[in-house]
Amino acid sequence: LDRSMNRKPLVALLDGRDCTYEMPILKDVATVAFCDAQSTSEVHERVLNEAFGALLWHGMSLNRDDLLQYKALKVIVRIGSDVDNIDIKAAGDLGITVCNVPGIDVEEVADSTLCLILNLYRRTYWLANAVSNGKQVFGPEMIREAASGTVRIRGQTLG
Repeated sequence: LDRSMNRKPLVALLDGRDCTYEMPILKDVATVAFCDAQSTSEVHERVLNEAFGALLWHGMSLNRDDLLQYKALKVIVRIGSDVDNIDIKAAGDLGITVCNVPGIDVEEVADSTLCLILNLYRRTYWLANAVSNGKQVFGPEMIREAASGTVRIRGQTLG
């Protein structure tokens, strides 16, 4: 019996190590390689020769020359909404399907937006900056002064 027929396909996360959402799905159907690369030159030879699929964040780009190095690649999934770091024309010419995952970071973007809004409202950046530059701050009045007019959130309506 040829064992190669029973091998799981190789899928590579090219740039990075966060496969939180993908791993529960992939673990039973594929062997996953974590490359943590910034360019194709940093990708292991086995991945270049055997990877059926590739997952890609925004940490590296794939142009025609890069894509030519992947001998078995059939699909690239860009984790995120844009595919501007992939030469999609070259991928199409080489028979490689390119997909993206719009909306994957909706929660993170919403969280960051709320943090930035609260930071601007509370002026925590200015306070942290003052303290890191050596200003000693004790009590609410000194905090308010150091943060250039910080206000309490309690009882306030934003928006």
